[in-house]
Amino acid sequence: MPEDIAATLDGWRDTGRIASISAFVAESVKARVDRAESLARLENALGGRPPLDLINRARAVQGLPPLSDEEDPGDRVGAA
Repeated sequence: MPEDIAATLDGWRDTGRIASISAFVAESVKARVDRAESLARLENALGGRPPLDLINRARAVQGLPPLSDEEDPGDRVGAA
């Protein structure tokens, strides 16, 4: 883990923002796995990855910047 992130987590634990670093990391990893599995199910239901313009509309709703054509990983499952 990068030192700056470890220091941030140490600070959060020390101030009570998080109960423990291991619990925070485990919750974060579970959220990422759940997201990847949800995206894979969605892509399976849609027959593949949605077009980049639809992905960027969804990202805009979430307040995220759009992906460029160069950042678009194509038809790889779980990549949205």
